[in-house]
Amino acid sequence: MEPKIKQAVIVFFDLETIPNMVEAMKVWPQLSNYPGLTLRATVSTIICAGWKYYGHKKVECINAWDWPKKWKNNINNDFEVVKAIYDVLKHADAVVTHNGKRFDWKFLQTRLMYHGLGPLGNIHHIDTKQTASRHLYSFNNRLGYLGEWLANDKKLDHEGWDLWVDVSNDCEKAKKKMTAYCKQDVLLLEKVFERLKPLISNIPNYNIFIPGRHHKCPNCGSIKVSNNGWRHTKTRSYKRYICRDCKTWFRTDAKDNMPRPL
Repeated sequence: MEPKIKQAVIVFFDLETIPNMVEAMKVWPQLSNYPGLTLRATVSTIICAGWKYYGHKKVECINAWDWPKKWKNNINNDFEVVKAIYDVLKHADAVVTHNGKRFDWKFLQTRLMYHGLGPLGNIHHIDTKQTASRHLYSFNNRLGYLGEWLANDKKLDHEGWDLWVDVSNDCEKAKKKMTAYCKQDVLLLEKVFERLKPLISNIPNYNIFIPGRHHKCPNCGSIKVSNNGWRHTKTRSYKRYICRDCKTWFRTDAKDNMPRPL
């Protein structure tokens, strides 16, 4: 009897940040010429961190204002938020972000170093924006745009920068909306990931986590696979398969074992 399908620990996560005006003012001459620098993690902090375990229903979100006394004293005190998301991601086999290789991951690593917590290890990082940029020719590769045409869903509408201003002024309505916005980004990220899955080559291989006599799709664990010819290299030929569930193409090794993405 085939054992129940298990999977690696894959975590979707997203960060929302806010400038630290005290630190920003220290380097104001440089910032005035390049406003985008205000996003850098030495002059900004994390106010929300949302995450979801793949295969679970619930989206979690931790906010800086979940510690009211610290929030009232300093809205840029993100130690608890940083520690919480660190405790989640340190157990992950893979993380999924959108534009995270350029922003979220580096931002988090910087805040971890700032607080003396040490960096996260070399975890498999799946960046859906990078995947879309490499394989698709979309009008743009922003999460909201990809979500609309790939998953028929969208980001939560909000009033723009005014929302961040209202959050910094401790507006309860704005804080709830910020949390909802962060959670929706995580949900949308998962939906985009599902559609892009056949194009992603660094999802942890299901065949490692649940070995058995059947070939399983390395990306989703399904045993509903079909042989589709051969993958020829300059020195060998390998059997080629396609998953009938997630549509991923993959091949096996020379002995027709250990499936892996093409």
